[in-house]
Amino acid sequence: MEKPRLVLKFIWMEKNIGLALDQVIPGYGSVPLSPYYFWPRKDAWEELKSKLEEKPWISQKRMIILLNQATDIINLWQQSGGNLQ
Repeated sequence: MEKPRLVLKFIWMEKNIGLALDQVIPGYGSVPLSPYYFWPRKDAWEELKSKLEEKPWISQKRMIILLNQATDIINLWQQSGGNLQ
């Protein structure tokens, strides 16, 4: 049986990007672990980091991977100016 996994979710908008954390449990669906954090309204990366640190069952290695993925997507959003084209 597949293990539950952590998934970052994004809402890509012209003036903001939202990111949230879910746990996907195979055969059951997704469980939200955080609300959406919107950048640049707030420091979404820092809010996500704080939320991850509240979860002692998430390893340091997994936390770093998720934060690096969030950084990559935020940087991509910044470089595109919010435009998906």
